[in-house]
Amino acid sequence: MNRLPGKEVCVVNAACNVEKQRLMNAIYQCGFAISDITLFLDTHPKDPDALDYFQHMKHKYNHFVAEYETKFGPLTQTGEQRQNYWQWAVSPWPWERGYY
Repeated sequence: MNRLPGKEVCVVNAACNVEKQRLMNAIYQCGFAISDITLFLDTHPKDPDALDYFQHMKHKYNHFVAEYETKFGPLTQTGEQRQNYWQWAVSPWPWERGYY
């Protein structure tokens, strides 16, 4: 199984897995809210409250993704690359991560 170098402790550390799950849940929730408000904005493009909510949720989503990628490696191919090697290829694949 591919592992992110230096992150092996996360595999056996239950607290680390809880933190991963917490961040993934936050990312999923923000992503759902963004999709939902996008549908509303399709029919109400000038609603200032909806536009503010969209910006707020986009900011939260980006924050949670950045926090996750800093702690656990990239979520996608275009995710944060802080090393001088291609982290995406050495991190666990989505089906190996144990959460969806």
